[in-house]
Amino acid sequence: MNTKRILTTAIAATTCVMTMNAQPKLSPTNIDEVLKAMTLEEKAKLLVGGANNFFGDQAAVGGEADLVAGAAGTSPAIPRLGIPATVLTDGPAGVRIDPTRKGTSQTYYATGFPIGTCLASTWNTELVGKVGEAIGNETKEYRCDVILGPGMNLHRNPLCGRNFEYYTLKTRC
Repeated sequence: MNTKRILTTAIAATTCVMTMNAQPKLSPTNIDEVLKAMTLEEKAKLLVGGANNFFGDQAAVGGEADLVAGAAGTSPAIPRLGIPATVLTDGPAGVRIDPTRKGTSQTYYATGFPIGTCLASTWNTELVGKVGEAIGNETKEYRCDVILGPGMNLHRNPLCGRNFEYYTLKTRC
């Protein structure tokens, strides 16, 4: 009877290990396969973001903000599928982060660029391209993955609170 129990346990353990090893790891060529392997909870966590812990015993805002202080948010890592955490930063006028971080006396300076309406009014596409490149470089340098800006829109309503930051063609009301 002990032999049968040991054999059953060994088969179950082997099956478990094989299942764990069979999980796809994210790459540019297997996104659909990884999506199918994700649980519903993992998909929801990517939509909600890492800063909102709605799935734990103590649901509260806050969480992975330590990755980059002052960043707009994060998406959680899913290590079993090779999905890294991503850091989002607000940025219609450049990278927005806290200038100081825990554990270091270094100051992290980010450039404040003119907003989109101002840049668009120059009609200088070369200048706008250089600003975009500089924002991209700072985003990468400060370990952020996604910048939430700049934006482009028509000014259809003067009450829109984000009109100031858009690259735009103004329209008549």
